Amino acid sequence: MKKARWVAAGIVAASIGLAGCQDGQTDTGSGSGSGSTKSGELSNTELLNKATAAQKDIKSFHMEGTVNSKAGEMTVDQKVSADIIQKPLTMHQTMTMKNPQDGKDMSIESYIVDDKMYISQNGQWLVQDVSELGDMVEAMESSASTDQNLKLLKKYKDNWTAKKEGDVYQIDVKLKGDDLKAFMKDSLEQTGQMAQMKDAMDSIDYKKMNYKMTYDAKTFYPKSLDMDMVFAIEKDTEFNMKNASTFSKFNEIDEIKLPAEAKDAQPLTGATQ
Repeated sequence: MKKARWVAAGIVAASIGLAGCQDGQTDTGSGSGSGSTKSGELSNTELLNKATAAQKDIKSFHMEGTVNSKAGEMTVDQKVSADIIQKPLTMHQTMTMKNPQDGKDMSIESYIVDDKMYISQNGQWLVQDVSELGDMVEAMESSASTDQNLKLLKKYKDNWTAKKEGDVYQIDVKLKGDDLKAFMKDSLEQTGQMAQMKDAMDSIDYKKMNYKMTYDAKTFYPKSLDMDMVFAIEKDTEFNMKNASTFSKFNEIDEIKLPAEAKDAQPLTGATQ
């Protein structure tokens, strides 16, 4: 039972990190949404409007990321590289990690092409219709959307702080306790995963989330995301996840081709709905 709760905590955390969503500080009295700003800088509302407008121009992009998680004595380190075309959702992703049991490197390559998901592991290709993935489809589309990280900001635009640092605008977020729980609830509802995560959410002690997102000061395209989340399930035992991602190659990816060996993929049976 304890292991199941840790798995649930990991899924909740990963759902937030991979979606690239953001929320604001707990100090709702900061007035940063409409207050005065330094000369040449934008208010939260102005930054939000410019970033939202810029996302409409993004058709494709590249993402590089690392996810480091620790639950008790067990650590998992992942590296993710992905080329993404947003509509219709087309993706090529490679994820590498060390097997926590034996420490050996594992690599999983996946494609989403023509409404089918192809997965390669240990030299074997498997395929499944995207329509069979249920709520996972909405979660994947959310994760692959550069616009997704702005939707919660619209709800909490008076509660986060932004500043210009060189050639980027940096948004900083700090949440804990009930404020973090409310944010995560909104995030999971947004990605269609709230139904299966509802029970798990009530068993989690929400310690903190520190979140930093940067946008290019000229194009207002996203540049980087850094997040540190800490939960607790059992007393004195914590789940920590750190996520660092960068975004590039905007509108440079015109096509994602399925490799020849994947065209003979075997149907994936026993899929979880």
